Amino acid sequence: MTQGDIPGALPTRIKVAHGAGAVALGIKEAGLTTFFMIYYNQVLGFDPRIVSLILIGAMLVDAMVDPLIGRLSDATRTRIGRRLPWLYGAAVPMAIAWALLWMSPDIAAHSTLGLALNVIAVRILVSACEIPSISLVAELTRDYDERTALMRYRFLFGWLGGLVATALAYGYFLKSDDPAQNGLLDPSGYSAFGLFGAAMILVSTLGSALGQHRRVVALPPRPPVQRHGIAMLADILLAFRNPAFLALTSGALFLVTSYATSIAATNYMMLYVWRLTDDQLAWYPAGLALAVFAAFLAVGPAHRRLGKRDTAVAAIAFGTVVGFLPYAARNLGWWIELGSWPSMALLLSFMTVSLFGMIVATISASSMVAEIVEAHEVEHGTRIEGVFFSGYLMTQKFGQALGIFLVGQIIALSGLGERVRPEDLAPGTATGMAWTFAGAMVLISIMSALLLRRYPIDRASHEARLAALASTGGAAADSQGPRP
Repeated sequence: MTQGDIPGALPTRIKVAHGAGAVALGIKEAGLTTFFMIYYNQVLGFDPRIVSLILIGAMLVDAMVDPLIGRLSDATRTRIGRRLPWLYGAAVPMAIAWALLWMSPDIAAHSTLGLALNVIAVRILVSACEIPSISLVAELTRDYDERTALMRYRFLFGWLGGLVATALAYGYFLKSDDPAQNGLLDPSGYSAFGLFGAAMILVSTLGSALGQHRRVVALPPRPPVQRHGIAMLADILLAFRNPAFLALTSGALFLVTSYATSIAATNYMMLYVWRLTDDQLAWYPAGLALAVFAAFLAVGPAHRRLGKRDTAVAAIAFGTVVGFLPYAARNLGWWIELGSWPSMALLLSFMTVSLFGMIVATISASSMVAEIVEAHEVEHGTRIEGVFFSGYLMTQKFGQALGIFLVGQIIALSGLGERVRPEDLAPGTATGMAWTFAGAMVLISIMSALLLRRYPIDRASHEARLAALASTGGAAADSQGPRP
């Protein structure tokens, strides 16, 4: 029995180092989904449909590149392994591209193409770190619960990175000293926000690589993977014909669409539907933090009791119901005074509980990818972790693109023009925005839960595959821990 076969064998320091690799993704998501649209639309004056199209186009380009990155990562052969060279190589250019996105508003305002290329560069460079990093989940351990633990830490650090950036944006970088001016609509703080994010991206990515370096280098060598283009394309197509992978990615598409729609619409809903002030908005990250830590603690016991698939389905149903209630109450006249502190506290409570369900579902779905690696190995005799994880991330990006597209359409259909102040918005417009947003979230979540129910791998079938691989001397049987 190898070290990787022993439950709990991974040291906490490895889990922490691995999790730190997701900070860059968290910062990117926080910036592009929460602040990018309102910055380029309401601050710099871009049409919201143009902004959403730039984000969607960049996501689609990035998504199409993802499987190639994953397959190239699988085929990488260096003395420090397959994944670490990607983390070391992409860290600096990724940080520079992120800073430029927020430091050149005058250039961006006059160059849609330049802005689009900058966003594409950011997304591809983040993928060049994220895909090799997350692919290590299936290499560091093959234990069902230890993989959940790695994903827990990964999501914890990813969310914390985004939360720190978001909290400082609301509470410091984008907080106006003038009570009459909303800080989100003031361009002066966005450059500092970008520089801070770039520093966090650089330090966390290099720190993650260094923290895992010795462990990853000590892993037994992998069987060679063919590098020519035909073999790469064949592996990618084979992955997308896997029934378990198809069930997971189809459900995850709608799960991520729900999440992206919620996050991308946050500032619009907070400002125009709920009439929150700068001081009240500063409390929003606190609710996110509570949801993240609660999900981090709950997902492991839930997987042991229900399994990954059923945990995801139950969490989606729970989070959707809780998230819908405040919008229904507001529009039916059952809500307390909009813009008041009691209203903010009640709204934040509902949002926190709803986000808790969404995060548990997202962690659960992401954790399911690793078990598909062994299912593929049993059937085809090869391990292509990078292809499966990159394919899953590609699906997520399609979901993000769809979510941002929906938000752009909701804003446009609501008649919200450029540089509109919350106090100038007609009450009927806000009500329509609220119904459209809440209804879309319910429909998307139902689709996600129904599709994820089709995922066939559970703990018992996974352990049966591990036993089969061990009995036949499969690659997974001896490749999960450092050399003894």
